[in-house]
Amino acid sequence: MELSSTEAGRGEAMVLLHGFTGNVTSWDDLGSRLESSYRVVRVELPGHGASPAPADPAAARLPAVADALAARLDRLGIERAHFIGYSMGGRALLHFAAAHGKRILSMAVLSASPGIEDSEERAVRAAADSALARRLEGEGLEAFVERWMAQPLFASLAQIDPASFAAERARKLSGKAPAFAAALRAMSPGYQPSLWTALADMAAPALIVAGTLDEKYGAIATRTVAAMPQAQLALLAGAGHSLLVEKPAELAALIEDFLRERRDG
Repeated sequence: MELSSTEAGRGEAMVLLHGFTGNVTSWDDLGSRLESSYRVVRVELPGHGASPAPADPAAARLPAVADALAARLDRLGIERAHFIGYSMGGRALLHFAAAHGKRILSMAVLSASPGIEDSEERAVRAAADSALARRLEGEGLEAFVERWMAQPLFASLAQIDPASFAAERARKLSGKAPAFAAALRAMSPGYQPSLWTALADMAAPALIVAGTLDEKYGAIATRTVAAMPQAQLALLAGAGHSLLVEKPAELAALIEDFLRERRDG
């Protein structure tokens, strides 16, 4: 499995992992802020941007993605780095922490879950995402994006300025329906092993972030912090699930403060 990436800036490595239907441009605001102090590496997950869609979804589950990320960092000559992962990228980051934790200097996990604990609930989610993948292939990308952005989880997106909303929609439409469908089948939370018990072994300093309007992930974030040895919680006021586009300046300030504390402390 090959993962594509772009990079800019100098300093300690900072690896950014986007969410479902995102790509390297998802980080244009935050990434540009960090490039003055870090070597920022924006990685594209399977089926997104220039990273090929998984030919065999069963071979591209998140543990395998974590190993592919480690291999990508090896090729870039990066032994250890700071990491930021949003949503699906946050789930991938937690799996990287479980398997390659010694390579993490610090990590920020945004709007993400360690997984679904109940096996029956995972099976229900896997079936739902398989059906969603079939709908995506049948209806096409534009209809899917309209339906995706209209979900209750993303209701607060309607409150951002029209230009930012249009840019987010265009970003999603720049992908390919078959690739996104394959990514769903590979990296759905329904196929993600639960990491709740593994959190206690994730020793790197961690910032766990959710929006105050995102009640589900706010509760998950609170529980995640309680289970990790060096984690702190940040609930971003007035934000929903889409932190990168809803409150980019406020999110950047949170992360920069967290990184400054690590550097100065």
